[in-house]
Amino acid sequence: MSRRFKEAASRLLERHEGTPFEVRFWGGERLRFGAGAPALSMTFRTRRALCDTLLRGTLGLGEAYIRREVTFEGDLEDALAGLFELARSAGPVRSVQALGSRLPRLPRLSPLSHVAPPPRERGAAGLLDALGIGRGSGAARREQRAVERHYGLGNDFYALYLDRRLQTSCGYFRVPGEALDDAQAHKIAVVARKLALRRGQRLLDVGCGWGHFMFHAAEAYGVQCLGITLCENQARYIREQAAARRLPVEVRVMSHEELEAEPRWDRLVSLGSMCHAGERRIDVFYDRVKALLAEGGVCLLESVTRAQESPWADPFLQAHIFPGYWPPSLRGMASRAATRGLDVLDAENLRRHSALTARCWRKNFLENRDKIARVTGFDPAFMRKWEFYLACAAAAFRTGHLSFIQMVLSNGAPRDYPLAREALHAVDEASPRERAPIVPAAQFSLWGASAPS
Repeated sequence: MSRRFKEAASRLLERHEGTPFEVRFWGGERLRFGAGAPALSMTFRTRRALCDTLLRGTLGLGEAYIRREVTFEGDLEDALAGLFELARSAGPVRSVQALGSRLPRLPRLSPLSHVAPPPRERGAAGLLDALGIGRGSGAARREQRAVERHYGLGNDFYALYLDRRLQTSCGYFRVPGEALDDAQAHKIAVVARKLALRRGQRLLDVGCGWGHFMFHAAEAYGVQCLGITLCENQARYIREQAAARRLPVEVRVMSHEELEAEPRWDRLVSLGSMCHAGERRIDVFYDRVKALLAEGGVCLLESVTRAQESPWADPFLQAHIFPGYWPPSLRGMASRAATRGLDVLDAENLRRHSALTARCWRKNFLENRDKIARVTGFDPAFMRKWEFYLACAAAAFRTGHLSFIQMVLSNGAPRDYPLAREALHAVDEASPRERAPIVPAAQFSLWGASAPS
């Protein structure tokens, strides 16, 4: 390591007040940061791994971890949380340029932030998107491919690390040590209360996942439900469960942009699907919410968020986990609603619940790692990729790098909506019932014996 590099690193990290840690390099040199004995360490085993991390942010770090060119001593989540703390305390991005002064053409990037723009479509599709022309069917098809790439990994895969109801959104924990299944059941019940469901209402679930919120709405409240999803495996599961439970639950494989505007819906819910619309299409998403919601109707939208909006998105998520994924901000969610005449009735930050949920997912994933690999056929590189993603998610929510906002909106004056928030957590809260098997035996893996790219 050059003297200039070490001096720049020391200046960059001199204000670090978080968890003390040590960075080790391929040649045996070490740099220590923070006060006290290091609680964790990170080792760059190759120069390529260091350069990739500095130049390509989370994408470079994650891919180096997948290649085993970056290793961590101690818990991976704790190590990544320390790096998020470090990124916050490092100060201006010009310090990163100083750190990489020995590297050619180092751009103005923060080592662990949203550092690269999302992939842009090339050719005619990209030009049409840039001009705002034809954003309907073509954009919807691209979103469908991206969503299918993530949620189409197979029900058997998700059943081995999610809760029993296959909820891909965060749970709602009454106490930190609550079981994930209980937290997810509580989350479903809280969302139903925030929507003030009543018998006879019609509910639209945009991005309905495996349908368990609709099952609860229909069973406990007598609500007629339609869910829309972009994944055939989710739709097949919902149809089977709805038939087994004899519930008024329908599902269609389609985009919200393809759904007819009439009749309009008394209630609308979207648990996390907004981020898949992307920065260029989020306004279309809000336009559709306004068009589909009846006068006096209520909707609940929730989304991963960040403090400030930017057209850039996390490069590791874009490349390997959620193509097209883009988190808005709390301000952006509220302003888009207000612009369309939607009133904000309630907003809650579920960041701590998201951190606990991601931690439970990672625990389940690690405990079932061998079984997941055996059942799905996913290779070791895929398994390390998913482990890095889950640890990164837990660390990001834990440190406040990301938040999770749940917002209730009304289209005009809502009818029969509770006056006080206490009603959302009533003692007699209806919990999801289990009148049919929640997770069937491992059914299929859409990817066969080989891991997805």
